[in-house]
Amino acid sequence: FVELNAEGYIKFVHDKVREAAYNLTPDRDKKQLHYNLGKTLYSICEGKDVGNTIFLIASQINHGKEFIETDDTLRIPVAKLNMKAGKKALDGCDHKMAYFYFLAAVSFLPDDSWESYYDLSLRLYVLMSRAANSSCQYDEAELTLQRICKRARCLQDKLPAYFLMVTMFLAQGHPNQACATCSSILTQLGETVPETVTTEMVGDMIPETLSMYSEVYGDNWLGKKMDDSTLCNIVKFYSAMATAAYFCKPLHMGAYFVCKMVQLSLRNGVCQYTPLALMQLSSIVIRIDNAAFVHRIAKSALVLSEKFGSSDEMTEVLVNYYIGAGHIDSYQLGAKRLRRGFSSGLSSGNASTAFLCAGQWANFSTISAEIDLPSLLREMDYYLHLLELYKSELIKKFILCYRETVSTLIDKGQTTAIDAKLSYTDVSDPGRDPGTGNKLLEMFYFHQVFRNYWIGYSERCHHYATKFFTVSKPGHFRIYVIKFYHGLNSIDKIRKQANY
Repeated sequence: FVELNAEGYIKFVHDKVREAAYNLTPDRDKKQLHYNLGKTLYSICEGKDVGNTIFLIASQINHGKEFIETDDTLRIPVAKLNMKAGKKALDGCDHKMAYFYFLAAVSFLPDDSWESYYDLSLRLYVLMSRAANSSCQYDEAELTLQRICKRARCLQDKLPAYFLMVTMFLAQGHPNQACATCSSILTQLGETVPETVTTEMVGDMIPETLSMYSEVYGDNWLGKKMDDSTLCNIVKFYSAMATAAYFCKPLHMGAYFVCKMVQLSLRNGVCQYTPLALMQLSSIVIRIDNAAFVHRIAKSALVLSEKFGSSDEMTEVLVNYYIGAGHIDSYQLGAKRLRRGFSSGLSSGNASTAFLCAGQWANFSTISAEIDLPSLLREMDYYLHLLELYKSELIKKFILCYRETVSTLIDKGQTTAIDAKLSYTDVSDPGRDPGTGNKLLEMFYFHQVFRNYWIGYSERCHHYATKFFTVSKPGHFRIYVIKFYHGLNSIDKIRKQANY
């Protein structure tokens, strides 16, 4: 309990003194001690902004759960205190702590809370489901969402829960379930969502949408706010459906959903989901012959997203920018921005968008040599570890393919390969949805061309380039990258033949 200080004097170790005093307190009295301390702090600080002290107050008062549950006058105030602490933890990106406080808040609600304290119950359960999802407690998140959908009084109150369900389906690699959920909600919101869309229909919608953009976009439209919350939610769910469709539907289906939400925004004004709608439009329509015009659309979407300032939407806007128009910019700069987007998405609890950023970062970094190959390999292994931790399957196969390319370029995989690899069987399974299969197959062929060119296997490079052209979307920038390598490879083959 005592120690010598720097001057040679003896002093008490106050932490040890407090610890000794605390240990002398009988266990049966400790809960009461903490509870009384929490109540005292609460009475002093009630109604004030106490910053991080809110965590101390809530933690101390929570020790008295058995006392609070017998006092109906305390249950709701303490539930609100814990909700406030949980929201403070969410603001600090501590999702596990937030879930702990929301769970405590729910435990203090009376049994009939959905009848007697409906608004509070709804807010608490929505917050708790978000925190559970962000802290990888997916079973708890799913149960909480089911509770909301069962007890909420109207569709409008259920929408946040349904949207989080869609996000979870996407993150866990179930885009078909995400699409089905979005379709059901959009139908309930009054939209007619077709099961199939023809390429001819979309072929008419795209130029119509671009023409409408040219006519409408300007200061007058930017100043027009979309006040109808139902329309805002329709745009929001169309956006999520377009993202899910990218992984599980034919390309023109996703294009249809994008055109629908962009036209809604152009007709009715701007909402926080409009920048993402415009960015998704730019990513599906960009070609070499319209690159300058579409790049302007993408840049305007970036500027507009900053105006709304929502970190979730800004990260989604960023990743869609680098799926499409961002290919015009520096790949090295794109890789750096995508890495920041990953960090921002993960810290805000939006794991599915964060890993989309990680996937695009891995692709850009591999092609651009943004960092040295061993460092790139270590970062990819870090992302794969996080994907396992978050049980996120959406991007895993893509990053596995990028990793194999880097491993091959380092030492042909002799010392850097891992057991988990992406094979042709993984991307060409006849039972796989054709939309997803084509995306994976296109990526698989792309990287086969890339890695075989750089390790000098010209015949393999030629073979996979030919395969790539049969599955790739016409006009996309990936085609021009492969044409470049295919041309270099052909020159090398001609030179070799000439030397014989």
